[in-house]
Amino acid sequence: MGAYTLFWLVVLLFVVGHGLLLESAWRLRRGGPSSSDGLAHSHGRADLTWSVITALLTGLLLYATYVRLG
Repeated sequence: MGAYTLFWLVVLLFVVGHGLLLESAWRLRRGGPSSSDGLAHSHGRADLTWSVITALLTGLLLYATYVRLG
């Protein structure tokens, strides 16, 4: 498997994985299912912010890798 093939496979996994992560964080921020059975609750806005930051940083690393491969 060549370096470019592996790179694009990682990009595909990044897009799918972070897309699902951002969608779930967005739904939670908008008021996801509430639980009254004593479970811990998360802060939707903080979860969304953290998801966006990690997606941007990972995208930056992928871009730097692409430039280095090219």
